[in-house]
Amino acid sequence: MNSNILIGIPIKSLENPMSRLSKSISLAERKELQLNLIKNTVNSFKNEFVQIYFISKDLEIKELAKQIGVSTFNSKSNGLSNEVTEFIELSNSFSSWAICHADLPYLNKYNISVYLQEIAINEIVISKSSDNGTPLVGGCAFFENFRYGENSFKKHVVEFEKLNLSYKQVFNKELYFELDNENDYLEFLKNKPRWYKKISD
Repeated sequence: MNSNILIGIPIKSLENPMSRLSKSISLAERKELQLNLIKNTVNSFKNEFVQIYFISKDLEIKELAKQIGVSTFNSKSNGLSNEVTEFIELSNSFSSWAICHADLPYLNKYNISVYLQEIAINEIVISKSSDNGTPLVGGCAFFENFRYGENSFKKHVVEFEKLNLSYKQVFNKELYFELDNENDYLEFLKNKPRWYKKISD
């Protein structure tokens, strides 16, 4: 397979996933939801031009990767930002790349195909979550110093400006809505994506 797009999906573990939803759903339900979010993320990106990696040191995640036919990147670094920075060094042999969180419930083949076209022709294409985080970032230009968590979007923009990289922000809600807290979960239940309807009906 001649892959020319590198995709990284950081996943810490399934030990206590989506902990901010613990008041709304049980641990078993959160694990099941996280697993299906991961699978939908992979299915949305999967095509003949894409090589997908889970960025994780967790043995359960590595086993999941084998089951669904993706690779695993085992970073020597600690902390999400450092792990992603190490991972993206692989991008030298690819024409474009993206890092996507595994809690974006409205990803699908169509909106990701549009996004993949965008990162092929733009240096950086980035989305911003409700807490000013960075759920999705990619492009055809490489940069270091990845930042994640609250307000990381602003930190990335500062980095792009320092490196003189042009960036394009995407405003499609499907590419920035994260299933992160109880309010998000309530909205998710009101607007269930197709993949969730299939497993819940």
